[in-house]
Amino acid sequence: RRASIKGHRKQHFVPVSYLKAWCDPEALKGQNPYVWIFDKEGANGRRKAPENIFHETDMYTIKMPDGSRDIVIEHGLQQLESEFANIRNRKLNKGRPLDQSEHLLLCAFIAAAHARTRAMREHQRAQWGGLRQMMERMIIWAETATEQQKADAISAMPLSHSEPGMDYEEVKSLCESPLQNLLVPIVQTLAPLLFRLDLTIFETDDRIGFITSDNPCLWFDSEAHKRPPLYRAPGLAYESIEITLPVSPRHCICLNRRGLHGYIKANALVVDELNKRT
Repeated sequence: RRASIKGHRKQHFVPVSYLKAWCDPEALKGQNPYVWIFDKEGANGRRKAPENIFHETDMYTIKMPDGSRDIVIEHGLQQLESEFANIRNRKLNKGRPLDQSEHLLLCAFIAAAHARTRAMREHQRAQWGGLRQMMERMIIWAETATEQQKADAISAMPLSHSEPGMDYEEVKSLCESPLQNLLVPIVQTLAPLLFRLDLTIFETDDRIGFITSDNPCLWFDSEAHKRPPLYRAPGLAYESIEITLPVSPRHCICLNRRGLHGYIKANALVVDELNKRT
C-alpha cells in the first residue's frame, strides 16, 4: 500500500477547509474562491486561493527505509479537519451548544492546530538539536578519551534509574523529523487536557472580524511577566492561560481557566486584542 502512494505530496500546515471561512464573499461569480493574505506588518495584500498557501511538500510524510511514503498522519489530519468543518457548520455558525463528543473533537483540532505548524516544527527541531549537538560532542570525545578518562566520566554520572533513556539515533530522528515523531503523541496528550479548560466562543459582527495566520493557535498569558524568567512560558497549570483559535471571521475560540464559557459577544476592543495576538 505504501509503495503505491504517489499523491498527497502537497500537505497544508493550515488546513484548506479551515481557511475557506475567510474566502472573500465579494468574489465574482465563477471566480475561484480566494482569501486576502498580508505580511505580518499588514502590508503587501494579495489574493490567494486557500489551496495555494501554507503548505509544504511531504511535511507530514513518513519516509520508509525502502523508499516508500507512509501518509497515515496526513490522512488522520484530513479526517480531523472534516470533523471540525462539520462542527463549525452545524454548531458554531449557528450558536448551538456542543455535546461532549464534539467538544473533544474540537479540542483535538485545536491541539493539532498548535502542533502541526512550520513554527512548531522549527521550535521542536531547535530543542532536540541542542541535545543532538551535546551527544555528538560526547561521541567525538569518547573516540579519543583514555580508559581512565572514561572511567572518571562514568563515576561522575548520577546513579541509574528505572526509566529508559534515549540513544543518539532516536534524538537524531526527533531533530530531523519532529512532526513525524511528535505530532500524534502531542495531540493525543494535549486534547484531553484542553477538554478540561473552559470553552468560550467569542462572536462578532465587526466588518473585518477575526483574522487568522500561518500559526493560528496562540497560547497567551497576561500574567507571565510577573513570574521569574524560567516560569514565563505559557502553560496549562496557570490560571491566567488563554488559548485562542480563530475559526472564522465571526468566531474565535478561547480556552481558559477563568470560568468563561459558552457564546459571548465580543466588542471592538476584544476583537482588536485577539487580532493583535494572532
